[in-house]
Amino acid sequence: MIRLVLFDLDGTLIEFNYNYSLAKKIVIEKLIEMGVEKSILSDSKPASVNLEEAVSFMRSRGFDEDKLRILRKRVYEAVEPLELEAAEKPIVKNGVVELLAWLKKKGIDMVVCTNNCRKASSMILEKLDLNIFFKHVFTRDDVDRIKPFPDLILKACRVTNTPPNEAVHIGDSPIDIAAAKVAGAIPVGIVSSLWSFESLKEAGAKYIALDTHDLKGILSSLFGFL
Repeated sequence: MIRLVLFDLDGTLIEFNYNYSLAKKIVIEKLIEMGVEKSILSDSKPASVNLEEAVSFMRSRGFDEDKLRILRKRVYEAVEPLELEAAEKPIVKNGVVELLAWLKKKGIDMVVCTNNCRKASSMILEKLDLNIFFKHVFTRDDVDRIKPFPDLILKACRVTNTPPNEAVHIGDSPIDIAAAKVAGAIPVGIVSSLWSFESLKEAGAKYIALDTHDLKGILSSLFGFL
């Protein structure tokens, strides 16, 4: 039985307008500045993976957990201006409001799980009047590790008292799919301007929607509404 739907934010509920490439570059530069060897970092990895591999590296060099928390904080502070800039003019994806209203009418609990900071996430949801649909919003401020690690999804499940296998996580990127799989939630992908059907399939999405209308059909089947 599915009891909870977890939504990613950028590329899933709103159009992707975050400068992802620049953010990756900033993260790498900040990590090198803080003493991480350049050889363990790569433009081909998600920023969150570079960060956690850097954390492991610095831990092996004697950094204690307090120093590692500071490292994460400095990296997040470096990319936050990009997130806040993107949050100034968010655009909701076609059909999202109708989908969320339909799920709410059906009595389905919904939460947001995003790698964004809380300030940017709150701005986006308030500007688009989407906050009325969600019981909780979980951001990187709530966990140590962000997606593709499972921490956000597992925290959402703990707070809502939902077993992960009774939750669906919907996202537009391979890191969303990876996080859901590790957490034990059902990984559902939705094609976006940044990620294709093929990339989501390769990542291991159990279901893939081409658009919001398609996603409604998938959720109807999962919840037995058809």
